[in-house]
Amino acid sequence: MLEIGYPSEHWLQPLQNVNQKSITPLVRGLQTRGGRHGFPEGLEEEVITLDVKDLPAGARLLRVEETRQLACTPLRWYLKIIRRPVYIIPSEDGLYARQLVEKLPSHPIAKCKVDISVLVMLVVDKFLYHIPTWRLRQRFIHYGITLPYSTLSFDTNKIADVLEPLWHLLLKDTIKSRHLHVDESCYKVLDDSKKKGRKSHMGWMWGMLTPVQRIACFSYQPGRGKKDIADVLVGYKGYLMSDGYSVYTKYGRQPGVIHQQCLVHVRRYFVRAMDYDAKRAGYALDTFFKPLYAIEATCKALGLDYDQITERRQEQSVPILLAFRQWLEQQVSQTITGTPLNKAITYALTHFDGLMIYTTDGMLEPDNNILEAQIRPIALGRHAHMFAGSHQGGKRAAIIYSLLATCRLQGINPINWLDDVLRRITDLPQERYYELLPQNWKAQYPAAARSYA
Repeated sequence: MLEIGYPSEHWLQPLQNVNQKSITPLVRGLQTRGGRHGFPEGLEEEVITLDVKDLPAGARLLRVEETRQLACTPLRWYLKIIRRPVYIIPSEDGLYARQLVEKLPSHPIAKCKVDISVLVMLVVDKFLYHIPTWRLRQRFIHYGITLPYSTLSFDTNKIADVLEPLWHLLLKDTIKSRHLHVDESCYKVLDDSKKKGRKSHMGWMWGMLTPVQRIACFSYQPGRGKKDIADVLVGYKGYLMSDGYSVYTKYGRQPGVIHQQCLVHVRRYFVRAMDYDAKRAGYALDTFFKPLYAIEATCKALGLDYDQITERRQEQSVPILLAFRQWLEQQVSQTITGTPLNKAITYALTHFDGLMIYTTDGMLEPDNNILEAQIRPIALGRHAHMFAGSHQGGKRAAIIYSLLATCRLQGINPINWLDDVLRRITDLPQERYYELLPQNWKAQYPAAARSYA
């Protein structure tokens, strides 16, 4: 039999006679052992003590086992009642009197019956977590709150209208950066202007992003033609990163434009060609693309500055790209026109000069992945919502997606940002709206900005 000796027995006593401070050294559990899942600091704690029933006489406390579990309560709804005492002050002659009452806190929607906290939840749940308004209404009903669908839709739309001036400022900052990534994604809407009634229409979300300032902006347009992006790209000067879509090629020829081509779009052609010619497509992927992206990963891991990245690209990436072009020129005549591999090689050769541009400046990205990552939430929302109710609905969605994407790029908490902006924007002069843009707001409230994952 194993016997355990203790240096002293003065602390071995029944649990009910032990205070919390004396228990702490005896506790053994997740807190002392650590574990795979750490919990945030500052969480409210609810302590439940499960003591042995009918404890035999003479039993002494050995230790306290502690198990920690993350818990929550259902969504908490409450009525916010604002009471304002009204005072009357008579004049000295007693002929008239005036009332004194404190002004109501500002609210972005006049005569709205819900608090700003509810408006924030509506916007975040729909555009960040992709919950359609109808499904969100059903969720509210489960918590005992029944709000008309029309009210929820109206409030969500009004928030987009309130934030529209910020979207215009964000678009202006994005364009004037002179370093623009562009891409587009389809976005279905209902169009009631068609002759045979309300029918679906395939509109487009045009995405724009500047990677250095880390801001993004989306613009909804009914079409995908040259005129639909004219407001942004006509007269634009600077770096323009895109895929090989002909509309971008036309604007890329404007004076003052340096037209970059996306490396990952070229790579995707070779990935598709793997099913047709795995040997040659795989050779291109392993011999050229893999080392090129390994160089980029190394630069990021080492935290190199722009000049150091430029030097490394010139020394290591340029020789690989030149060898890639030589290989493409050798292979193009050995492929059948129209096959996946032939399309991959032809596309790469057609846009090769644009592919090389990123090696000239460490500030430049080799591909458009940073913008595509911001478009992905729009695709998720598109599958969840299926369509917007109108062209105006598409424009409102673009406003919200733009601001949330910029929050994501800035690494700030969108809930804290939106809550603060909606409480301030009504009283703030328009000339100070720049302060509310996520990239500027972050500097004012660094503590509230943190914690976005």
